[in-house]
Amino acid sequence: MKKALSFVLVLSLLLSTSTIVLADMESKLSNHWSKNQINKEFVIRYFPYLAKEDFKRFDPKGTIGEDEFLLSFSSLLKDKGYTQGEIGWKVDLNRVQMANIVGKKLIEESVISNSQNNTPFVDIGQLTKEEKNSIATLYNHGLISGVSKTKYAPYRKATQAEVIVFLQRIGNLLDKRANIPFKLLGIVESYSGKEDITWRMDKDKILITITKSFPTPGYNMEVGKLVKAGDDIIVYLKTTPPNKDSDQLQVITYKTITIEVDKEDIGNPPYNFILGDVFL
Repeated sequence: MKKALSFVLVLSLLLSTSTIVLADMESKLSNHWSKNQINKEFVIRYFPYLAKEDFKRFDPKGTIGEDEFLLSFSSLLKDKGYTQGEIGWKVDLNRVQMANIVGKKLIEESVISNSQNNTPFVDIGQLTKEEKNSIATLYNHGLISGVSKTKYAPYRKATQAEVIVFLQRIGNLLDKRANIPFKLLGIVESYSGKEDITWRMDKDKILITITKSFPTPGYNMEVGKLVKAGDDIIVYLKTTPPNKDSDQLQVITYKTITIEVDKEDIGNPPYNFILGDVFL
């Protein structure tokens, strides 16, 4: 009986301790503006140094090191199929560094287009041309905001909450880029041609034409998905063979399919389209 009571007591203590641990991050966010924006799993995945020891170092108003930020950003890039970033110093990250590191990389990878639009921030005039361009590009793509309508506070230290919410937005953007939306324009079948992928630009649209050969008529072909992987854009086809009981001429046929993609969903040229594995 004593053993049973002891077990119940120990179990109760463990459960109460677990409750305190699980509530630890939430309690730190309880009165903070980011409490409904920060994803706990995202923090565990990309900010393990803040999540370890039951989020001991996590403080939404606290600072974060440049080296730590770059580690988190590089991990996010790697997971989304992009080349990793650089290594930083063990110094507190400020808001202009945060914007410049990410802005340069996303422009370089053609994830976002270079913005020529102005910003409402009156306190960035002394920054370098590159820094102002990064802030303007991120701002005009809805990825960063100022501390007020007219101030960005470039030299203020970035808080953990700002950095986490910022990288969550970048992660969502990279997820969107990974599977590029497209529109089917048409399919043509012929008895001559060659397998190829070509593209041309029509204002703010990219028209992509894919031609593939088949041993007989009767095959159905469609684009399954478009995936951006680093510098490549992979076109995955979905094909269906004719019914086994149907009579088909034994002649090579070519299917040509044309799809349309918004330029804002695919980034700036040049484009390197490649054919991925065919889905049967």
